[in-house]
Order: sequence, then C-alpha cells, then structure tokens
Amino acid sequence: MKPVPCFAFALAAALALASAARAHDPFESWTEAIVQSDRLEVFVTMAQATALKLVDAEARVTALSPENFPALRDRFVREGAALFILTASRKPLPPREVTVELTEELDVAFKLVYARPAPGRLHFHAAFLKKLGEGYGGIVDVGDNAGHQFGWEQISWENPNLEVVVPSPPPPAAPPPTAPPPKKT
Repeated sequence: MKPVPCFAFALAAALALASAARAHDPFESWTEAIVQSDRLEVFVTMAQATALKLVDAEARVTALSPENFPALRDRFVREGAALFILTASRKPLPPREVTVELTEELDVAFKLVYARPAPGRLHFHAAFLKKLGEGYGGIVDVGDNAGHQFGWEQISWENPNLEVVVPSPPPPAAPPPTAPPPKKT
C-alpha cells in the first residue's frame, strides 16, 4: 500500500473546514415553521454576524459570547418579533411569544410562537431580509408536526415571500373504548 502524501491530508482538512464554514454563512438563514394543533412555531437560525447586524447597526458589538449574550437578549427578542410578517387568510398574525438563544455553535436561534393559523393561505414575508439588504437569503420550510410539508422556498432580499396553504386540522381522535367494570360475584 502506497503512503498518502501530506498534501492529501491538508486538502481533506481544508474541505472539512470549508463545509463547516458554509453551515455558518452570514448571508444565509434557516427557517422551519411547524403548524401544531394549537399554535404555529417558527424557528429561525442565523449566523451571529447577521443577527448582530439586525440589532447593532453601528457595529459596537464585534462578537457574541455566552458572557455578553444575556445583556443583548432583550434587543434580540424585540427584533425577533419583527423577523417575519405573517398573514393568515389576509389577516395579520402577530407573534404571541418570542424567545432567543445563542447556540453551541454561536449562531442565534429565534423561536416565534403564533396562534394556529386558520385553514387557508398563510403568507410569510421575511422582513428581516429587507432590513439586511442585498445578498442575504435563506430557506423557509413549512409543515406540520405529523411530517406533512406544506411548502418551502429559497428566499432572498429580492424575493422575501412564501405562501402556503394550511389544511384544516384533523378531527380529534376518538377516545379508546373503555372496558366494562368487573362483575361483582
């Protein structure tokens, strides 16, 4: 068996680092929306450089860390409420709850909770992409907790919209039959 030259190891290491860097591309975001039986949960993950651009336009904060994130959390929560403008059957759907955390990879993860949209058209407008500007984009994937996909789109600052159709919720499951009480003897 021939020995593998050192440059092959260097090339493999460079490719591995490039793949990891792509996962934290500051121009990309990932959004997953899950329609539950009683609510809509929207999870948005973005690189910290992108999230900082949303809350610190003057670039006073150069990087996020577990130490400085708690002091900035309220700013991220306020910005999180404005990430998306949602309309369900042409009626605004405001967020009921916004939480945000710094992930282990030092990305920023938002969780937005909305009332469950009525059956019909659900429109997502990624307002944050308009704020960020040219070159920013991401993926929005919408489905339900049973694994049905309603739609997905690669969005960008030029095209920040996705519209899906939310079906009627399934009827509640019938309760299991109960056994008759034991006979007394």
